[in-house]
Amino acid sequence: MLKKKDFSIKIEVHGEVVVVYTQGPLTEDAGNELMSEVSKKLSENFTRYIFDFGHALTISSPSVAAILDLAEKIVDGKGGRLVVSGLTDLNMKVFEMVGIFLYAESCLTTKEAEIQVLL
Repeated sequence: MLKKKDFSIKIEVHGEVVVVYTQGPLTEDAGNELMSEVSKKLSENFTRYIFDFGHALTISSPSVAAILDLAEKIVDGKGGRLVVSGLTDLNMKVFEMVGIFLYAESCLTTKEAEIQVLL
């Protein structure tokens, strides 16, 4: 019997900005799916991204590693911008400790992030 996945990743394109919405616990499988979906958009030459974690219950270490890898690819690899939104205080600290904020900025809401990513 197949196990239903507890997370979802939804991607929307708003003009030149790719917005990635996450929901549920971001497990290793979620990190792998996030990597795959965003890599597709990178291959289409999108360079501005928003990752919204407002509905992510938890973010596992493998998912944090995938996010860091994607941040490096977006910023260093493509000369792009990444803004994250909706982080809990704990996830903010984790992202800061692992170095994601060397590549990404943070906003409270997706609406703020949509403005910031275009600056």
